[in-house]
Amino acid sequence: MAHAARLFALAQRLQARAQPQRPPTLEPFVVAGHAVGWVTSAVADALTQDAGFDRRDGLLQLRDEGLDVAGRSRRLAEAAERLRDAGLLRGWRNELLAVRATRGGQVLATIERAACRTLGIVTEAVHLNALADDGTLIVARRAAHKSIDPGQWDNLVGGMVPAGETLEQALEREAWEEAGLALDRIEVHHGRMFHVRRPVPEGYQSEWIHVYDATLGADTTCSNQDGEVDAIERRDLPALLDAMENDAFTLESALATLESLTRRSACATPPGLYE
Repeated sequence: MAHAARLFALAQRLQARAQPQRPPTLEPFVVAGHAVGWVTSAVADALTQDAGFDRRDGLLQLRDEGLDVAGRSRRLAEAAERLRDAGLLRGWRNELLAVRATRGGQVLATIERAACRTLGIVTEAVHLNALADDGTLIVARRAAHKSIDPGQWDNLVGGMVPAGETLEQALEREAWEEAGLALDRIEVHHGRMFHVRRPVPEGYQSEWIHVYDATLGADTTCSNQDGEVDAIERRDLPALLDAMENDAFTLESALATLESLTRRSACATPPGLYE
């Protein structure tokens, strides 16, 4: 492929941004005896003012002895509200995500989505790359009112996996909400996944992103349904790479796009990036 070296170089640069060394100042956050996240000292200070948390031996621990999933979830809901009131959360989604010690592991609790980065809790997301049959890619611009990366470009479809949904259910829901696509009428391919783990203004992002792609025919119409997308456009590969190199795309969507492009063209990718 003519753009193979450019794809590799871009993926390598974005990998460095997505997977830097974790700051040594972050403290492990423990739920039900398992490390589930990483917090700043400011967050740990705020939470240990409440009797529901202990902080010792360099870690922050939820006091949850004897509590089940529902009990831990209630305590974490109260903690999320305190963090919001203290100005340590960005936005509030009224959407619950699962708290796990490992990807795909046992659900230990649920928590408000907006608290996950503040507490460094691992999340999962699905992204769908839409390739038109003329060789262009269909991309979407995030609405200006979004609290994270407003106005940046994205894959056509991307979103979190809420508690209680499978990857496929989340993808189907997001495809309809963001692009008006019914996936039962489209052949969708499941690609590789990658892990974004980096400091962010809210705290620490630890997110596994599962990549899918599909080829859409010329008669397919894409139309945003939930008001979270400002524009949907087609880009040819040179224009797409120009935009990603200029950081016009979110980090996650750029890496998700590169996953499909390199997999479909059998181009090399940096070791340790995609699984």
